[in-house]
Amino acid sequence: MTARYDVVVIGSGFGGAITACRLAQAGRAVCLLEKGKRWDRLDFPRGSGEVARLALANDKHRANGDGFIEYRAFRNMDVIQGTGVGGGSLHYFNVHIRPPAFIFDQPSWPRRITLRRLRPYYTLAADMLGATPIRDHFARPVPSRTQAFEDAVNSIGRHADRVPVCVRFADLETAEGVLPGCEHCGNCLLGCHVHAKNTLDLNYIPLAEEYGAVVLPQHQALNITPDGQGYAVTCRDLTTPPADPPSDSFKTFYAQQVVVAAGTLGTNELLLRCKLQTRTLPRLSDQLGQRFSGNGDFIFAGTRYRDRIVDPGRGPSITAGVGFRQEKDQYIYIEDLGFPDPFVWHFNHAIPTRGRLRRTLRQGRHYVSDALGAGLKLQLEELLEDGFLTHVLPYLGMGTDAANGVLTLDRHGDVRLQWSARKSLPMFRFMVQQMRNLSEASGGRFINSFLWRTPLIGLPLHKTLTAHPLGGCAMSDTPMTGVTNDCGEVWGYKGLYVADGALMPAAIGVNPSATISAIAERVAFHLIHGRELREDDASTPTNERTARLPVPVEAGSRRAPTTTQKELAP
Repeated sequence: MTARYDVVVIGSGFGGAITACRLAQAGRAVCLLEKGKRWDRLDFPRGSGEVARLALANDKHRANGDGFIEYRAFRNMDVIQGTGVGGGSLHYFNVHIRPPAFIFDQPSWPRRITLRRLRPYYTLAADMLGATPIRDHFARPVPSRTQAFEDAVNSIGRHADRVPVCVRFADLETAEGVLPGCEHCGNCLLGCHVHAKNTLDLNYIPLAEEYGAVVLPQHQALNITPDGQGYAVTCRDLTTPPADPPSDSFKTFYAQQVVVAAGTLGTNELLLRCKLQTRTLPRLSDQLGQRFSGNGDFIFAGTRYRDRIVDPGRGPSITAGVGFRQEKDQYIYIEDLGFPDPFVWHFNHAIPTRGRLRRTLRQGRHYVSDALGAGLKLQLEELLEDGFLTHVLPYLGMGTDAANGVLTLDRHGDVRLQWSARKSLPMFRFMVQQMRNLSEASGGRFINSFLWRTPLIGLPLHKTLTAHPLGGCAMSDTPMTGVTNDCGEVWGYKGLYVADGALMPAAIGVNPSATISAIAERVAFHLIHGRELREDDASTPTNERTARLPVPVEAGSRRAPTTTQKELAP
């Protein structure tokens, strides 16, 4: 299959979905390629067996498109990323927060990237994604985890922020019926089964389809080659049965412009292959793969309370946060963190607690006595013990790490990460100290991350897990210092763009989805108009869907042929 479009967008996460939508609204013929499949809300896993089988995508699953969470293990840092129509929004924790202005004042950022200049793009994306903080007057009460976190922050003399989250908290009446609001089930990581979470497959992507964009799930981009009219993108159709001839699974799409937004690891892997293996893009900057950051992510730490019930599995996965700034513009941000029900139940029974065996034996004796009428009554609630995590307030920490990781390719062409915590140790120590202060001041016991320091003997491992990989294709003011200009266009390759987290030249210090969204909105606006979006700009794109627009195109089909969108002869 060969076809020509104005723009081919690779990846449907925050960068790809946004640019595809805005370019389609501008009248461009857009093809959006996504490696993962399209998920229905009822497809998301819930039981422990379903989670093990369907949530995580591994090499085996990638062949048939199952799994929407990829877990990549490297020596000193593991990375979680998303796959599927909607990318990382399918599993992310919904937070849509702007960083402090001074983050963009650091020398790593291009001069034209400032919070003031990005403000209209932040506003546009926040409106589309429905970002709002959880409030006391909503139908469901504020989760006990939120209150525990706010009390901990108050105990050190600070005030916690209710962070904006892209969640619908109230029921919504539509022509098709009532869409329920957030149920506080805590399963954001595993996909929202009521569609109360405003993932990209519910807003930007369907709006792009209404304007004629073609979305092709389970199509993995393999190579980008310049041609006389732009670029040729070769991809593998993952829906092709294995028994078919191998050539049937490969397709080539031609476009005047290509936007690479395959996620930080995916974007770097694809471009590194084009530079070093297929050599179709040999002039890509030697800065490619440099300045990788895990955004200072620090997970699996928390506060254990002896008597307080926290119930970390209730409510949206993150609801509140607090920031700390140190000298030299070192910044960290700590949030409450919830875990999905299957995780809570698993760890509650996997982590031994004092007295569990004693209570079980005692209630066994009570059960026999109760059954025989001997006087001792069964107390079933003791058998349904609340467990260890029920009393734990988990934390997610983020911060301005050194952004000194390097992405390379191994001999199989797979991306590898070389990273050490050494240059970021002052930041991580500052973060751990603030978490410890929160724990002790609020009457709890601090639990360090088992990845960072081993339990019991306290052996330092200095390994982290990030859900916010950034960098490798850093935007810059000159070709000597980065891979793209400040508008995402690749130095030396006109019409080739990057529009995802790979563009970030440094850590953001807070959840990065809002900033990635704003940068992607800016890439698209400059690509269309060649200038900045202003407040109350007449050219501001609409976020509204309307029945007057064309019916969404089925995956694999095309709009009526145009001069730029005709099927080419084989």
